[in-house]
Amino acid sequence: MSIPIDLSGKTALITGATRGIGRAIADVFNEAGANVLLTGTKQSEIDQLNSENEDQAIKWIMADFSTLDRINLFTNGLKNMKPIDICVNNAGINIIKPFDEVSHKEYEQLMSVNLSAPFSIVQSIIPNMKKQNYGRIVNIASIWSQISKSGRSLYTTSKTGLVGFTKAIAVEYAQSNILVNAVSPGFTLTELTKQSLTKNEMKELSGQIPMERFAEPNEIAKTVLFLCSDLNTYITGQNITADGGFTLV
Repeated sequence: MSIPIDLSGKTALITGATRGIGRAIADVFNEAGANVLLTGTKQSEIDQLNSENEDQAIKWIMADFSTLDRINLFTNGLKNMKPIDICVNNAGINIIKPFDEVSHKEYEQLMSVNLSAPFSIVQSIIPNMKKQNYGRIVNIASIWSQISKSGRSLYTTSKTGLVGFTKAIAVEYAQSNILVNAVSPGFTLTELTKQSLTKNEMKELSGQIPMERFAEPNEIAKTVLFLCSDLNTYITGQNITADGGFTLV
């Protein structure tokens, strides 16, 4: 028996959707019938994507989340668009360096993108979700919200904060039928992964994963799709780890 996921009539905002996991999420949401608002950071790329796009259910938006002023510019723009039924906060950056070499400017930039942007976006869309007594929010965290390693003080701090934020608003808005969850991907075969790791490095890392392989972006996307669909009616405040068992060993 097959149970289709139908997001027809729903409008979903997905940040950081030009590539990798974000693009995979955008694709499965579009296939499920949602109207999707998708963000990227480069205006020239956004213009090209909109000019090439023939699907009226897809709209690309330029978004820079590196400062509070730019975040506010984006959230103010949302007021002129369709009300958001589903929000996936996927946009994020990483800065890997020793803790004692991290600058305050780097701290502010990473926290702005990874934590302040989801906070402000959710705050701007939650009133309408309350009004319609429906909402689905998924924040893309990371396995580094649960474990860490040298050089990841900024990233782990931001993603752990994002999980805490997820739990808090899940409790606060549960009675409004707004389900809020986090998804923490493990090692995933994105374009960036393939560019930053050699084949030998990927093979070595795969050997540390119980399933002995990296995730495909689509596998993470389908997890997000389930949480945002009407198949999920009772899961909220959870951090779903999709890592092939990596954090268990």
